[in-house]
Amino acid sequence: MIDRLVEALSRRARAWSVFATESRRLSLGTKDRETGNVHTPLALAESAGGHYLAVWQDGRVSRGGLERCHFTTDVDEAVERALASAYDDPDAAHVLGPSPLPEVEVFSEEADRAAAGATGLVADRLARIRARVDRDGFRTWSGSMSATSASSRLVTSAGLDVTGRATSAGWHVTLDGQLGAGYGARAPEPVAEFEARLARLSEMAARLRGDAAALSEPGPRLLHPDVVDELILSTLLHNLDGATVDHGDGAFRREQFGPDAPPALREDLTLRLDPLEPLRAGSYRFTREGVPAARITYVDRGRLTTPIVDVKYARRLGIATTPLPMGMDTLHLEGPERLSLDGALAKAAGGALVLTVLGVHTQDPSSGDFSLSAPQALRVGPAGLAERVRLTIAGNVLAILRDPRTDLVAFEGETTPGILYWPGP
Repeated sequence: MIDRLVEALSRRARAWSVFATESRRLSLGTKDRETGNVHTPLALAESAGGHYLAVWQDGRVSRGGLERCHFTTDVDEAVERALASAYDDPDAAHVLGPSPLPEVEVFSEEADRAAAGATGLVADRLARIRARVDRDGFRTWSGSMSATSASSRLVTSAGLDVTGRATSAGWHVTLDGQLGAGYGARAPEPVAEFEARLARLSEMAARLRGDAAALSEPGPRLLHPDVVDELILSTLLHNLDGATVDHGDGAFRREQFGPDAPPALREDLTLRLDPLEPLRAGSYRFTREGVPAARITYVDRGRLTTPIVDVKYARRLGIATTPLPMGMDTLHLEGPERLSLDGALAKAAGGALVLTVLGVHTQDPSSGDFSLSAPQALRVGPAGLAERVRLTIAGNVLAILRDPRTDLVAFEGETTPGILYWPGP
């Protein structure tokens, strides 16, 4: 698929990179207990697309997305459009050559069969969800299931030509419109793990039945791993991003990175990436620029080791390119031994377990400040989880990660820890 476009760019550009992907996907949705209706049908689809970078003879750069037609019938038109959109960006005018790539398990035969149209996996999981919903007395549920199989190829003018195959499979279920959970990885999770995750969702959703009372006491807050991913880690990644660091738009400056810089976070906290873990959603062999996957530590015992940079911002900042996080399940926030959930609840008495928040996208990630509505939360009493409450959580992400009182909490089935923190100074 890629050859005609590569040939056309070779005639016009002095350097280029083309990344293309072809995929097929099976999906099925459920809305208010009704599965596979006109809005959420069983669908089997194929797609193709990609990205390109072209450095023209005058040194200007073009980059953008590609559709299937740009690789086949509209090749010359795609090149002309790219040339017409060229701009000056010397640091982006570089492509990578060959380098050793790791072997990473990212392909599942079971997910591949499902993506090709075999419905056994989806039918089994759907039956198990329906049985759980009926057994536990939920009025309604909505959700989705999917499996994807994709092949990719990356070719550059510097001699890099690599291919890969990868799969993904996932599901998500929301019970009574209150609380949702799911799973996504390169392969379906084993049945026992699926059942256990669904049971934990059911137990927590059942606790949310009934009206919520307001909770205004400034007690401890225990953030569920989903909230940690959405708020804490996303804010930290934004501030570690090479573009943010280079532009000076975030909380961290270039001089704060390196072994001799003072700690930016608490000295027992580490943030590392491992995209070599088998069959994780965030596992891969190479980025679309050709950067090999590798283990890397972004924050080492509170010290910032490196911004997260692609080819352009590596040059801007004068450092080596880094592997990029592609999924939260390969990103690891580590520190002192995690509290058990029971231990954290005992410590959080008088506070609340926050299961979801609204409005993260409206917050200022550069400062780390946040003030968010938490519509799904449970009061933590002396005996553990109690009634449903509604509250607003506010604070600063970076302050939480510097506070000696902050604890990491183990949640069953989650790679990301929960976070127990105390609002205010």
